[in-house]
Amino acid sequence: MSAGQGAAARTVNAPEQVKELSDVPSFPAIYAAALDPRSRLGGKRGKGGKGGGAETLPSIAYRVRKVRIDAERARDFDHLMGGPATDLVHPGVLHVLAFPVSLALMARRDFPFPLLGLVHLRNQVLQHRPVKVGDLVDVECRVRDLRPHRKGRTFEAVSTILGEDGEIIATDVSTYLVKGGKPAAAEPSGTAPSSAASSSAASSSTPSSGAVPSGAASSAASAGATGVDAATSVGGRSRRDFEPPQPTGRWVLGADTGRRYGAVSGDVNPIHLSAVTAKAFGFPSAIAHGMYTASRAFTEARVDLSKPLRWDVTFDAPVTLPGSVLVAFEDDPSVGTARCVGWKPARGEKGPRRCFEVEVTTLGR
Repeated sequence: MSAGQGAAARTVNAPEQVKELSDVPSFPAIYAAALDPRSRLGGKRGKGGKGGGAETLPSIAYRVRKVRIDAERARDFDHLMGGPATDLVHPGVLHVLAFPVSLALMARRDFPFPLLGLVHLRNQVLQHRPVKVGDLVDVECRVRDLRPHRKGRTFEAVSTILGEDGEIIATDVSTYLVKGGKPAAAEPSGTAPSSAASSSAASSSTPSSGAVPSGAASSAASAGATGVDAATSVGGRSRRDFEPPQPTGRWVLGADTGRRYGAVSGDVNPIHLSAVTAKAFGFPSAIAHGMYTASRAFTEARVDLSKPLRWDVTFDAPVTLPGSVLVAFEDDPSVGTARCVGWKPARGEKGPRRCFEVEVTTLGR
């Protein structure tokens, strides 16, 4: 076998295993796993996966069966986002349902990167049919598509929501950045969604068959406070190119916004809860959860939850708490798309700064 063949053989992914969990993991258990000193790389793993071990994602999926969509949680989530409680479930509820399962997978001892410090760049939910309050679903989570990025590495955490008969109801793809390390010059930047995710979204015009310190699994907005260069957001888009549209509204967010979202979602990352806890992890103030802003924009877009949909989110900069953010909504009925962009207005010598962008597309119209 030649050296080249040997290298190729070593990069072949092992067959995926599926581990059945008896219940959705608790956040305290996830914290403990992330900081476990007995881990191969432990809670002190270096940037970009340094500290020993190859940068290979584990070939394992976590599955939790028969998870009930809790009526109280769904109601509280709807109300927090400013909408009425309905029998149809907000896709943000599906995200927070799967989130601790996904985090538990990334807190494994053989996961090559530290859970503490992951940056949430993008999120995409592809929902094939409506989900009702009280439904029983299975949740599967896996990681894939490790690739170079100009600021380190990115990978996808994929959560699949299935019906009791195995039907795929929804797929939630979260793209994370691991900061540190430099890709080879010939490698792509990795800022675009994976080909798998893109082809899945493109082929779905008709339906087919968020919590640990130091910004772990927080939005790119969270990381925006920790050393991203002034000209470019973590998501790779130029800040200088951003020209805000005419605002259609202003969100005024209280200091308790992170605590209120944490109470409903279970995502009690200290950087979102208060200025005191955020400062303990290097942030000048608390910041809003990225999926809070994304979910609120979804609600205010008045999406028809009875139809299949795709929900795309890109995070760029932090929404500090307490604080305010300007938003602009734009509908395109011809293609069934609603868009929202949120930004901080210009202040002094600082120009406007985009915080997030949301697009919701109704499919199979």
